[in-house]
Amino acid sequence: MKKVLALVLAVAMLVLCFAGCGGAKDNTEKTVLAYILAEKGDTYSLGLANNFKTAFEAAGGQVVMETFPKNTTNFSDYLQKALDKKADVIFAPNSVAVASNLLKNAADLGVTCPIMAGDTWEHSAILDAVKGTDLAVYCSTFFDESDTSSTAAKDFVAGFKGFLKENKDYYDMNGGNDIVAAVSALGFDAYNVALSAIRKAAAEKGNAMTSVDVAKALWTLTYDNGVTGKIQFDANGDAIKDSAYIKKAGNGAFEFAKLQKVENKATQATAFDYGDAKGIALDTQNKKIVIGVYEPTSGDNAAGGKQEVIGIAYANSLDNIVKIGDDEYKVEIYVSDNGSLEENAVTAASNIVNQNALISLGSYGSGVSIAAADTFAAAGMPAIGISCTNAAVTQGNNYYFRTCFLDPFQGSVDAQFAWDLISAQK
Repeated sequence: MKKVLALVLAVAMLVLCFAGCGGAKDNTEKTVLAYILAEKGDTYSLGLANNFKTAFEAAGGQVVMETFPKNTTNFSDYLQKALDKKADVIFAPNSVAVASNLLKNAADLGVTCPIMAGDTWEHSAILDAVKGTDLAVYCSTFFDESDTSSTAAKDFVAGFKGFLKENKDYYDMNGGNDIVAAVSALGFDAYNVALSAIRKAAAEKGNAMTSVDVAKALWTLTYDNGVTGKIQFDANGDAIKDSAYIKKAGNGAFEFAKLQKVENKATQATAFDYGDAKGIALDTQNKKIVIGVYEPTSGDNAAGGKQEVIGIAYANSLDNIVKIGDDEYKVEIYVSDNGSLEENAVTAASNIVNQNALISLGSYGSGVSIAAADTFAAAGMPAIGISCTNAAVTQGNNYYFRTCFLDPFQGSVDAQFAWDLISAQK
């Protein structure tokens, strides 16, 4: 009798162990649950988490959302809650630094439900974290290096890989590989959009052009040859995007999972009147044009910031001369590290202003982008965000633009993919 009882208990324990995120789920249970984990005080993390929550609940799912303090390194207790609640998916839109620890903890606990995040997780560090595990990790992003549907994309991938192999410093910055991150493609596009706006302003104003003229040019600019598609800005200064790539972290590479499209009815902006704003004058004495690069090359978001810098540097290596009248102006990039911290924003942005840059690119990280906005606006300098997806970056700021999609869009894309993935598994 004791042996029979012991056997019954053992089977019962086995069933419990394989419930929820740690194993098979009871197919008769109708509730679909997402466990969301975001970082307190992080604009990007909280913004995307809430956008996902709204979309997932609108689809009929339930959400348990928790936040953790900055500098947390052990996420086992949080993940255990996801296991206990039998979550169908874990959504953790956080930095690469956070992800490395979180995924290690998830592997140790035997998490088997999908783990998802946004664009920040498209990095080789995520591939390292899932290597040798059974984790199913997905992220949404802006570009797929295997997409050869356009000549611009195909040429960029080939050229970028060659650029990395010829420049060891950039190769190391990229994580010691030639993986083409989507943010590098966006950085490449942002530089070329900036250069196109500078040339457009120069055609209209000659050597009397200023940074304000560059800002004016951006509103009505159409850049057709973008690696990430045609780029035009709407009335908020946001690129008009209608698609996102979903990728799965596989064996040494990100594998394409799905191209998710959502209709975007926005239209291109009309000309904007900056009144009597003066801005920063063209450096006619030194025949030089500076493009600022406002990025984190240190701190939690350094990995992504460096990848954006590499994309910009590659673009600059291909096209760095602007002819104005009979003169040729050399285009230089100036990198200012914001350290991934909002408290560094004003200093880092001011350093770019002090270089008399005509435009700034970046930053990776919405919080630091928002924190720098007033500094750029006060100088009359336009800024083009590359992957700062929080909607607040451009709202109420007529000098900030961006080349990426926004978190309300990304959150809905991620929620829909999660819902479809869970439905397919039931």
